[in-house]
Amino acid sequence: MKVTTIRSTPEPERLACITARGDYFDGFVDDVNYDELMEGVPTKEKHRAEAVADPDTYYDDTRMRDEPPEESELTDEQLTVARTRSLLERLFRKGHFGPLEHPSITIAIKGISRVTMAQLTRHRHATFDVQSQRYVDFSSKEDPVVEPLSLVDPDHATRSGEVGLDEEQLELYRAIFESTNNDAFEYYKEMVDEGIPKEDARFMLPVGTKVNMTLTVNARTMLHIANLRERANSQWEIRELTNKIIDEEFADWMPVTYELWREHGPTQISP
Repeated sequence: MKVTTIRSTPEPERLACITARGDYFDGFVDDVNYDELMEGVPTKEKHRAEAVADPDTYYDDTRMRDEPPEESELTDEQLTVARTRSLLERLFRKGHFGPLEHPSITIAIKGISRVTMAQLTRHRHATFDVQSQRYVDFSSKEDPVVEPLSLVDPDHATRSGEVGLDEEQLELYRAIFESTNNDAFEYYKEMVDEGIPKEDARFMLPVGTKVNMTLTVNARTMLHIANLRERANSQWEIRELTNKIIDEEFADWMPVTYELWREHGPTQISP
């Protein structure tokens, strides 16, 4: 499994703050620069300390001063950073997640099963494109199937508890799984070679067949997905996928929002 950001809204947290300030701003947000728009946003000691410690890091206690600075001690850039963090925290505290719908991110996903693809595409307010089994020939794919975790990890637990198979049983079912899938792909290849359309031959492929897909989603919907799919009782593959997206791609894209999510979440964010 691999996830990679293809494209994303630049300065997404500033965009969220611009839209949030626009709700209360007596004027047109595009008539003023960002610093002016953020004037009047109150800051807390921790926001000012964080801005001084590192403008790119939400929490870095080791670099904070013993006494947090006053607003008058901050540079204009530091003060804007502090106000941005303050406003984002206020949005989380009040449950005002609408401004997070404006930034969006497009992520390429490689090598997930059709099982997980079906789960992910059930989420609304997201756009998907999936590698088509109507047109792509899957007969030459290397390592073409996701192996169930319960056949790999004897300690794997589901929402019903531990699977509880001994090594001999696991070895038996791993062999059956491998043999069955090998047969399925061999028959699939034979059918395609004989001229059966791929869109019909694909009925032979197992649901564990790996596919690639592209996901475009706004920040609010991404956190809603995380709220549901990072839970311990979620299916293991979509939980792994969500963790990779949130902890790697989302954390790099919206680091302050990510830390707020980890601090306050899971928050009930509607889709």
